[in-house]
Amino acid sequence: MSRWFKQDKWMSATLLAAAVAGLTLAGTGYWTLWQSQNETADDAWAPALVAFPERRPLAEFILVDDAKRVFDLKALQSRWSFLFFGFMYCPDICPTTLYDLSKVKENLLQRGLNDEDLQFVFISVDPARDKAAKLQRYVEYFDPSFLATTGSVGQLTNLTRQLGAPFRAEPETAENVYEVTHSSAIYVVDPEGRYAGIISPPFVAADVAGQFVSLYESIPATTLALAR
Repeated sequence: MSRWFKQDKWMSATLLAAAVAGLTLAGTGYWTLWQSQNETADDAWAPALVAFPERRPLAEFILVDDAKRVFDLKALQSRWSFLFFGFMYCPDICPTTLYDLSKVKENLLQRGLNDEDLQFVFISVDPARDKAAKLQRYVEYFDPSFLATTGSVGQLTNLTRQLGAPFRAEPETAENVYEVTHSSAIYVVDPEGRYAGIISPPFVAADVAGQFVSLYESIPATTLALAR
């Protein structure tokens, strides 16, 4: 029992450290650097959000969310979804991006968008270590409404291939200690379950939100209401 207690204690400390690291990185140098570069050299950067002229319907997949409910294609319908792939032991990109997403959501709500029309989903590509209860605690550090999911490697690959978001578990450096290589982009799916666009770093919340609004307005509110 003592071994598992120590591991759980260590995991809690790791989650807290990851969240604090993300907040620190995004709230200080990382955030300031990208904001200042964006303000002084707007023309040097591509748009934060690239919307596809033709949206591609996604094929069926089956994952499990942090409440152990099925998360499938239907879960991506009736609202706009922001999907980010990562893993809980990720030391930098994942906590920083989740913090950025919390600011994107905050900015969108300030612009008058409806919270019910949006969902932010963290998809763990490390199912061997990232279990439902721990995933829930992890995403709640950034926003209580964020959803976390994972699934078998086969089902994860099924979805990531459709979005062009490859991942790979690297060799262990010690027992159960390894990195997972994954995409740093955010994938946008529309309320009809179609791959609609991609958001690439650096993430400036105001820019992402501003560019997303036109996508959001491309589907009438009546369509969203009927889809529910």
